[in-house]
Amino acid sequence: MSDPYKFPQLRWPLDLNIQQLDGRDILVIRDPQGISPAPLALVAEVSPLVASLEGRASIEEIAQKFSPIGCTQQLIEELVKLLDNSLYLRTPKFYAAERDLRDNYAALEVRAAALAGGAYAADSGGLRKELDGFLANGNGVNLGQAGRLLGVVSPHIDYRRGGVCYGITYSQLDAHSPDLYLVIGTSHQYGKGLFHLSRKHFASPLGQANCDREFVDNIAKKYGAERALGEELLHRTEHSLELQIPFLRRIEDRKAIPSGRPSQIVPILVGSFHHMLEGSKNPNEFDEYESFVGALSDEVRRVENQGRRVCVVAGVDMAHVGRNFGDSGSLTPEFMEQIRARDQIYLDAIRAQDKTKLFQHIAEDRDARRICGFPTMYTVIDLFDRLGVKYRAELFDYRQAVDYKSDCAVTFAGIGIYGPAL
Repeated sequence: MSDPYKFPQLRWPLDLNIQQLDGRDILVIRDPQGISPAPLALVAEVSPLVASLEGRASIEEIAQKFSPIGCTQQLIEELVKLLDNSLYLRTPKFYAAERDLRDNYAALEVRAAALAGGAYAADSGGLRKELDGFLANGNGVNLGQAGRLLGVVSPHIDYRRGGVCYGITYSQLDAHSPDLYLVIGTSHQYGKGLFHLSRKHFASPLGQANCDREFVDNIAKKYGAERALGEELLHRTEHSLELQIPFLRRIEDRKAIPSGRPSQIVPILVGSFHHMLEGSKNPNEFDEYESFVGALSDEVRRVENQGRRVCVVAGVDMAHVGRNFGDSGSLTPEFMEQIRARDQIYLDAIRAQDKTKLFQHIAEDRDARRICGFPTMYTVIDLFDRLGVKYRAELFDYRQAVDYKSDCAVTFAGIGIYGPAL
């Protein structure tokens, strides 16, 4: 193995973006896993130097390569030291910090509310007021079909842009009383496995959402404990599930039912299906996928047979387009209408309970719109198929959050899934 200090290498995953500060371009490096203590801001001119830290060239070779623009070995050494101290390089210092964080997180009984005070209010009163304002968007609107609400599809975009859609969607839960929520969402961080469970209770300013650990443990026995829980750290800062918890807690509080068993959650993160798209193979052709969804459907049947009502909560967004996400062309209203038409095909597949159509739609352009919720929705549809439920789906809301200035657009929707008992 090469010397990590002589042949420096950036670790992964990291978010690297050029931003403007006081009229000057700045390279900002962030750690989505939260292992590094804080983002690192560097002058944009060092971007080529940072990009060259791939573990193949020595500090001396990098300095020689960039010497025509005035780069010295001392400059590279200082940059490497700064990145190492910030835990952005593959070095013993980073691996020790990662191990400590993983061990400390594994010992916790409760996952902290990572986004409280940022994405939403940290104080209970302020958060209730915020959520009630969003939920009021569903008042007086007859959206729900007759029958039991088996699940909802909610955004996981921030409340500022998606609050109305969240509110319309979650207001439909007011008339239903599930005992167990399968909260399933997108893992935005890289993980080796396809599915990631958590045994932790989820904290929120509105109270704790308790995990059904028996349910989780039973899946882990069939799927494999290491596959199920070995990367539980991915849950620590993941927003796709956390942004659902305040709404679930608020809905529970609004029902004000003093008796009965409090509802529980099962937190599930779904990883990337891109290797399946590249290989033109459906998820069902992979043993890891089959093992998990088979175990999940078995557990749902078990708890339903006990008389407990299960509700699926899918925290997903849809298209991510624009230069901010790597597209070459700028956003225009006409282009966003094209995205709307393509999104409609995707939504139609969900409403038709057609996972094959869903997969084919994503595969035909190799996920050009970056539908981050596609693996989750495939799994949800497949779960209902395995349970023998033919559901009816109703589109509550569809929205596009478009910022033409930053050339960034995200689309999302709220959907209700109805049917007979599972």
